[in-house]
Amino acid sequence: MIRYALPLCLLLAASCDSGDIYPEQRHPEEVQMNIHATFRFANTGAFPQNYRIVWGAFTGTSPYPLAFETVAPAGDTWNATPLQTVPRGADRMALALAEKNENKTRYVFREFRIDNTVPDMNIAETVDLATFSRIQAQVFTPQCIQCHGAGGMAAGLNLTEGNAYGQLAGVPANADNSDKYRVAKHSIRNSFLIDVLTSRPETVTTNHTTLSTLDAADDVALISAWIMSGNTE
Repeated sequence: MIRYALPLCLLLAASCDSGDIYPEQRHPEEVQMNIHATFRFANTGAFPQNYRIVWGAFTGTSPYPLAFETVAPAGDTWNATPLQTVPRGADRMALALAEKNENKTRYVFREFRIDNTVPDMNIAETVDLATFSRIQAQVFTPQCIQCHGAGGMAAGLNLTEGNAYGQLAGVPANADNSDKYRVAKHSIRNSFLIDVLTSRPETVTTNHTTLSTLDAADDVALISAWIMSGNTE
């Protein structure tokens, strides 16, 4: 389900030196620039509680924003205070999932290059919060592949990037006491992966609830929203 719009407006303003003393510091590419962005969100049940979604300015390949505003729900809408300036050196704007403590980016939902030769940018995007690529970046790669992929093949399951989807969607669990699928389309109840992450004792013998690097509830909410949306890769 798509809910609500998040209007974001950024003003990039920079002033040139007078040239009287330090003409070498003049940067002709620094011009006034208006960046207008509107995002509509799908699968809002996957909005994180223990990460943050940020709209920020980045440079190069750094996962840390130079400046950002946190996107947060307010009542029945999604609101964020617009950035008023973009720091010198920023070459892209991104809507990203970041760690709360260090602001390190875990996943980029949308990215837009900053072109100082274009005076205005108008962005209108629909953003799905429950994508499989986000699950890979938030859950499988940092938490699971030590046992299910790069570090081993526990339960014959490979959750490395490029392999995980084919190992889960519509695949029989064939584990413990379960006759479920590892992931069943549109059905949390019939998805063994949810049993594993919530440690349901009737089907799971290995407790995975303590493995989350941040918060298992966020991981379960994300995967549940993805399952209910139809399991697209």
